[in-house]
Amino acid sequence: MANQVPNYRLYREERGETGDFWLHCETIPERTSLHNFEIALHRHDTLFQIFLLTAGSGEVTGSDEVASIEAPCALLVPPDAAHGFSFARDVDGLVITALADKLKAVAAGDRRVAEFAARMRAIQLASDTGEAAAQALKAIETELASPAAGRLAMLEALMAQAIVGLARAAIANDPQASQASGARAQRIDDLMALVGAHYRQHRPVTFYAERLGITPTHLNRIARSETGLSVQGLLTQRLIEAAQRDLVFSPSPVNKIAYSLGFADPAYFNRFFRRAVGTTPGAFRAAELRRLAL
Repeated sequence: MANQVPNYRLYREERGETGDFWLHCETIPERTSLHNFEIALHRHDTLFQIFLLTAGSGEVTGSDEVASIEAPCALLVPPDAAHGFSFARDVDGLVITALADKLKAVAAGDRRVAEFAARMRAIQLASDTGEAAAQALKAIETELASPAAGRLAMLEALMAQAIVGLARAAIANDPQASQASGARAQRIDDLMALVGAHYRQHRPVTFYAERLGITPTHLNRIARSETGLSVQGLLTQRLIEAAQRDLVFSPSPVNKIAYSLGFADPAYFNRFFRRAVGTTPGAFRAAELRRLAL
């Protein structure tokens, strides 16, 4: 189907921008009124879009379905998703178009956001969370028109806030999914608190499972679902992060850092670090100190 659907940049515009260009914002009437408030089915393979409806209604067409949307709501259109529109004449709001990499970067940090961003969906904005996301989208329009200092950094931050806010609003709008997601997230928060308190002691997975009142298998399943890592993977990640920090910002020799992280044998610490990072602790320290000019 994707090969049969036209692939456009910013609604048939061939602007050819490069460099700092990654974001475009305009009102929905501004664009759709040129096409009698209808946009034929098309896709963007390197872009994603967020539509913010502040008034009016319309229909959105996907690759195999038609759905009604009504303000206040937002619509996320991920890269390569076929989509078309038929809006009422009283429609108002914004359409924000950005490079696909920006969506991927925000989604990469959280499985729930990644799941949200994986498909086209409408999000009701009646909740406080939804309203906050809408305000972030409106702030993008304001910031794009401003020559203020730090404009690009602010736009990056606002885009991340909007995407995460819409994901949270979508989860909150689904009570069953919200409850399940909240329970899993709480388990992970509890696990990470335990990891932070005990990672230097090199406790087995059973230690953490017992304190959380679940089986090691169940705990590993939750950890993989929420973080992409097993419990042991999270412990290794925490140890490596602490080791890297100490190697760069502490004057202690490598063997003392190894002991401080709970390793009885500095040689084993060297092998552990090299297996995870790809280089020895000493080589990592030297390279980072050169890079940071410390």
